[in-house]
Amino acid sequence: MQIAIDVAHGLDYIHHCSGLETSFTNNHIKMTSILVAQDSSRAKICHFGTADICGEVIQQGSKSLGRTDSKVMKIEGTRGYMAPELQSRGLVTQKCDVYAFGVVVLELLSGDEALKFMFDEVNGGYNRVSVIDTAREAVAGGGGGVRRWVDRRLKDSFPVEVAEKMVVVALECLEEDPEKRPEMSRVVGKVSKLYLESKTWADNFGFPADISLSMGPR
Repeated sequence: MQIAIDVAHGLDYIHHCSGLETSFTNNHIKMTSILVAQDSSRAKICHFGTADICGEVIQQGSKSLGRTDSKVMKIEGTRGYMAPELQSRGLVTQKCDVYAFGVVVLELLSGDEALKFMFDEVNGGYNRVSVIDTAREAVAGGGGGVRRWVDRRLKDSFPVEVAEKMVVVALECLEEDPEKRPEMSRVVGKVSKLYLESKTWADNFGFPADISLSMGPR
């Protein structure tokens, strides 16, 4: 949760408080572009502004995506983190960062990569598995589906209700229609609330941070 809230605040700052006259888009949000301090577990976003500085961005004038006022740019993206509109049209807005943030949150919760290939013993081939699809299945299944989906290495040393709400927030960020995705300022508000709930849970539980506890079969 600490990493998620730090990244959310960082993206919100990039989008709304960078001091630039035009809306700024990072488009480098992925697990490998997030640095975490070993002593404090605080997260920092790497590559801030490098897409623009290195000339990777092709300006597209003052176009906008539907009602979104975000400046649109053409740029390369990373598979697994690319929003549908980026893959289909190669155009970037701030809502693409929101989409990528949703993927990062699901990776943090599940312990899985954004995309991975699983061997199919029946046909002898490999099937591509997306963390987005597995998260949606966990939510749709109900009955403790999210609890079973969360990284098993945590066992039950996490607030299940907070995890369930966090998955919902992530999936809101992953809406196919960019207009349905929330702005990062709204995401920060939701994640901050869940961060405080998780912190309260940890304080009340009162067990050492390096110990995990299992409450039953998952």
